[in-house]
Amino acid sequence: MLGLIGLIPPSGIAQNNSILGYYGYVDSLTLLPPLDKEPYIICRREIIGKFVSFIGFKGDNHVRIVAITLKPLTDIKKEISLTVDFDGVRPIPGKVTTWGYIFDRNNDGKVDYMALVGGAAAFEGNDFPDGFPEHGSPLDKEQLNYFIGQCKIIFNHYTDDNYDGRIDAIVQADMDPVRDWVKRKLFVRSTRYDDMFDDVRAFRESPDKSPDTVHTTSTGVPYHPVGKGSARLDKKTLDEKTAILNLINNALELCNITSGQLVRRPDN
Repeated sequence: MLGLIGLIPPSGIAQNNSILGYYGYVDSLTLLPPLDKEPYIICRREIIGKFVSFIGFKGDNHVRIVAITLKPLTDIKKEISLTVDFDGVRPIPGKVTTWGYIFDRNNDGKVDYMALVGGAAAFEGNDFPDGFPEHGSPLDKEQLNYFIGQCKIIFNHYTDDNYDGRIDAIVQADMDPVRDWVKRKLFVRSTRYDDMFDDVRAFRESPDKSPDTVHTTSTGVPYHPVGKGSARLDKKTLDEKTAILNLINNALELCNITSGQLVRRPDN
């Protein structure tokens, strides 16, 4: 069985440069995106049938966002929503869901941190009301207003903390199994970079503040994704996200995007 081992920084990686040091910055960006700025495509390349688009905001040559689509984007403002949208009262992340914020923390010209869209849902907070109706139950007007006010785009975070081109740490939204709400987030990483999760915890606000223990198995970490019954974080998850990371970095090279055009922190 795996378990919670405490706040131990990865060997050889500065704590403020690891996922623990960056998560708060990136999470704040996803909650308060630059809505007043006009997005534009800095470069786009087609690789194995996928269009990788690097997006910035006018007046700034930094790549802020990447979108991976089967067809070229034609109207960014209509296709990519930086804030939660609604289909009736159902929260949705917008027309295009395969996008996210990217960062180059060590300034080597390669992406090593991705915050990718994982859906949209309401988030349970510490003040979540007792007895809130379960999935499928009707909501009264007050409950519906509360629900809508708590809806956000879900961003799951994936990082390569030792810069070897492979994902080794994850922050994943975990849904309440009896309600359509994000109950908590899971923090999962391999501090030895061997695809084995040896630091696993759950949290609502920050992974380094009052973390909760998480049930784990020898094959991975079970969780409830948005819109599905159950899933598991495991080596396959790391492989899948590493493939996305490699696709992005290959496209960066084809676009001749330099380290100076990549973002180190959301405020640069």
